[in-house]
Formats: sequence, structure tokens, C-alpha cells
Amino acid sequence: MERAVHVGSLVLLVIALFLAGWTLFSPEQADSLPPTPAPTPLPLNTAATPVPLPSVDPLPDDPIIPEVVHPKSGRYVAAWMPTDWDTDNARASFEANLDYIDEISPVWYDMRSNGTLSVLGGARDQTLVDEAHAAGVLVLPSITNGFDPDRTGYVLRNAERRSEFVQRIIDEVEEYNYDGIDIDFEAMPSSERDVFTAFIRELADGLHERDRILAIAIHARTSDAGGAFGAQAQDWRAIGQAVDRFRIMTYDYHWSGGGAGPVAPIYWVQEVMEYAKTRVDPAKIQVGVPFYGYDWVGTEGWPVTWLSIQELLEIHEPKVSLLERDAQGEVAESTFNYRDSEGYHTVWFSSARSMEAKLDLVKQYDLAGIAIWRLGGEDPAYWRAIRDRLARDPYEVQRSIVRYLPDP
Repeated sequence: MERAVHVGSLVLLVIALFLAGWTLFSPEQADSLPPTPAPTPLPLNTAATPVPLPSVDPLPDDPIIPEVVHPKSGRYVAAWMPTDWDTDNARASFEANLDYIDEISPVWYDMRSNGTLSVLGGARDQTLVDEAHAAGVLVLPSITNGFDPDRTGYVLRNAERRSEFVQRIIDEVEEYNYDGIDIDFEAMPSSERDVFTAFIRELADGLHERDRILAIAIHARTSDAGGAFGAQAQDWRAIGQAVDRFRIMTYDYHWSGGGAGPVAPIYWVQEVMEYAKTRVDPAKIQVGVPFYGYDWVGTEGWPVTWLSIQELLEIHEPKVSLLERDAQGEVAESTFNYRDSEGYHTVWFSSARSMEAKLDLVKQYDLAGIAIWRLGGEDPAYWRAIRDRLARDPYEVQRSIVRYLPDP
């Protein structure tokens, strides 16, 4: 801010001097000045000594392009992206919103139980990496444990195997020019809490030595003892100190293995935020937002995109209800029912109002931003809400300019 004020002062000073010069030497005053005496002729020197020209540094081969300042808007916008299912919709969403997305996490790897990486469909896509970088989007591919609680123990419980796994990830990041990595290990047993923390710390150190970023997907919870299966394997304080992005999966409040209900009610998301701020630096916290809903028959459900929901509405023409609140607080989700050969269905999905409310909470609690699961087939109204609620911050624009001004 001081540098910006200094530059502004210099501009005002130049204008003042120009106006003063114009006043002193206006045409009317020039007519009253005495005539200038004729100059005395100088002898012609046919052997004049040439005056050396000042040296000029050659222009660089490549122009200097200021780096993209993140976040592009007032908060970070991160998104997971499938590349071996629903790929066309996912890629279309990515390309349509490049100007607002800060970080993309294509789901490219699974950890095998022996500590090697299983490369998934569409992985190592250099075209995607280059396209993202050209638009100022950071590429942090996601590594999962296949959502298998038995897959991680053999490696993480042994220091040598754990270090080899860390190095394998770092080598992959460097070879394919990623900006970092995202770790999405879910449903781990609580007995692996300490070794998982050791793994995250070691991986963070290795990535940070190479100026790379570590993001992590975290089970949502509202207390130390709460959360779904796998939450107790994650030490929020310790992990939060090590990583750069702390992505809390604030969705699946009701999920495929339980009864029908809201996927991410606002009152619950707010409780998770309040708890998170007591454990992790708010500048690292990204709140998970679902770009999907669920379709249940009884207690069995499966995820559905907004596009799929539109097809169901067209076929069955059900009445859609928006639940603004229930006894526990604000919900802001829509629901409807229909019947087919499989039975009686109940569908829940987030409304545009739900997205707006979550974005308002992110600003209220001064958190880093949002992490979207996932790109592809989502309601365009979600992006309109993001662009409206996370409007470009004038301070961020000023900061991106001032950093390139010369020192006073």
C-alpha cells in the first residue's frame, strides 16, 4: 500500500511541474521576453571526435510475463476432475471456467498395497497440464487409497517403505511437471493415525523442498471424536501444520449407505467450519462443495449429477420441494420422489441457494476457499453463484500490479 501511495505521489508531482511550466512559459508571456542574441559562429572541426553511444542491454529472448496471482478471485476455487469417466462433461466444465479455477485435481492415481502407484485412465495428460498452466491453473493430481481401509498399512507402518513411497510420488510430480499432489486416503483405521501423520509430514517436506504444494482431502467432523469411519485416522492439528491445502469433504451428510436426506445441509457445514477454525489455520481451509445429489431406493443410494436429475424430472414430472430449514437449522436443498420398476425413489440435491449460503460462510469465517467434488454435469447456477459471491477482490488486483512496480 505504501508503494502504491508513493507511485501516486510521483504522478501528481509530475503533473504539478508540467502545469507550473505551462504557466511560466505561456505564449502571452513569451511575447514580452527580450529577443535572444544571435549565436557566435563556431569554427568548423572536420576531425570531430565521435561521441560514444550509451550501451543498451539486449532484449531477452522470452518476454517477462507476470505470474498469475492466486487466488484469482477473492478466494481459492479448487476442483477434482474425473478423466476416465464422464470425461466429456468434466473437460467441458473445466474449459468453461478456467478464468475462475485456481487448482485442478484430476483423479489420476491409486496407491497399491505394496507402495506402487496405479496409473488410472487419462492420467499424465500433458495436454491438460499445459492447458491448465497456460490459464494460470495449478495442477495437483489426486492419489487415492481406492477407499480401501486395508490398503495403506503395509507401507505406512514401515519407515523404509513409507520413504520409498514418498520418493515415488515426488518423482512423479517432477517428471510430469505437476505443481504438487493431492492425497485422498479415506476410511483408514484409527490405528494408523500416527503413521499417516508421519507420511504426510515427510511428503510435505519433500514437496516443499522443491517448491511444490501438498493438498489433502479430509473427512468432515464437528468434534475431536466425531466424523465418519476413517475420520479418527486424521490428526487435524498435525496434518494442518504440514499441508498447504486442507480440503474438508463437507458433503455426504446423508450418503449412499444410509437413508435419504440432505447431502450437505448448511447448519452442518457451518458446524464443521467452526470446529475446523479451532484446529487448522483458516488460510489453508478449503470447504468441500458437492456438484451432485443422491438418488435413493430405501437405504441404498447412488450419486446423480444435475444433468441426470434434469432427465428424471423430464421423464417423471415430480413435484420438487425446496427445504429451506428443518429443526436443526438452515438446509437449502431440494428433493423429489418418483416411482419406477426399481421401486420408490427419493432424490436430494443442492440448490443454487445452498451454494450461495456456503460461499457466504467461507467469507464469514475468512477461509481459503472451496474444493468442488466434482466437475462435470453440474448446474450452471452453481458457477453463477461462485462468480457472484466470490467477485474479484480489488485488493488482489492492486497487489498483483504493485508487486511489479520498481522500488521507491
